[in-house]
Amino acid sequence: MLRRSVYIAALIAALVVANATAYEGKKVEKGATLKGVVTFTGDMAKANQKDTADKDPEDCGHDRIKPDLIVDAASKGLQDAVVYIKKIEAGKAFSDQDKAVVLDQKKCEFITHVTKVAEGGSITFKNSDKVLHNIKFSSTNNGSFNDGVGGGAASAPKEFKKSEFISISCSVHPWMSALVVVMAHPYYEVTSN
Repeated sequence: MLRRSVYIAALIAALVVANATAYEGKKVEKGATLKGVVTFTGDMAKANQKDTADKDPEDCGHDRIKPDLIVDAASKGLQDAVVYIKKIEAGKAFSDQDKAVVLDQKKCEFITHVTKVAEGGSITFKNSDKVLHNIKFSSTNNGSFNDGVGGGAASAPKEFKKSEFISISCSVHPWMSALVVVMAHPYYEVTSN
């Protein structure tokens, strides 16, 4: 499945450091900034595929690019790749914004396609559309979730206790997909391409 290969590619793009113990958030005096680009080297014919919704055309009936493999044609920059430092011991603490996240469903898409949340943080699933959406996932570390969210409503916050990459879907609109990235430390980012 193309989506799975993109997630695997995102994991391969990870930065790896020495083995460490549980992460401790603290004040950082002299931090650094790391910048870079994740480039796509595969077949561009498979990137930026068009998709049209076939249900609820008033909310969903617009053409879109499938979120599984979005690549900038000029730079070959890959959107939604997750880059992170693995097994870091201590550093900056999570912000309040990282601990309480909102994942919206708008125009029958998850906004954003890849959503970051702190380990122990929560996500509220919002529905900005008029139609019913469903949030469904089954994860190794954070249990299962299958909850409908009516038009204009929001779910109760769902807590994510352990680090993990979790694929999310909508049973009502099968083309809708997202990835939740739960991390124990804030040293990770999602590329914008």
